[in-house]
Amino acid sequence: MGSDFSYADMTKRPLDHYRYTLMRELEIDGHPVWQIESVPITEQEQDETGYEKSVSFVRKDNYVVVRSVHWVKKGDRLKYFEVRKLEQIDGIWVPTEMHMSTRKGEEILHRTVLSAKNVKFGQPLEEDFFTVRQLEKGP
Repeated sequence: MGSDFSYADMTKRPLDHYRYTLMRELEIDGHPVWQIESVPITEQEQDETGYEKSVSFVRKDNYVVVRSVHWVKKGDRLKYFEVRKLEQIDGIWVPTEMHMSTRKGEEILHRTVLSAKNVKFGQPLEEDFFTVRQLEKGP
């Protein structure tokens, strides 16, 4: 994606392609979370995501992953994800600022920040908004 976020980071992964372990329960920024390790059970899933394993911190009150660490399969690197701003918009929890950094040891190799502003749900959209021509052109 031209950033520290991969397509695998931004898409839903099949839950049954992983083995999960509840590591512990703790608090992050005053919110109770579960710390969960997920390990791909197939080589194909590792190849598709690029990760050997991940540890995610999931808020108990809204089930949002607010922090995670990913062990990158190649290059002896780690990727660190953190939600810096989380807003409830129209009853939906939306991370409006997310940070991902790629590190090798203590060195930060690269960092990406994704911000969302003016998020709206349930907006009317014309069908032609999703044509190839429109998607290439943009709004």
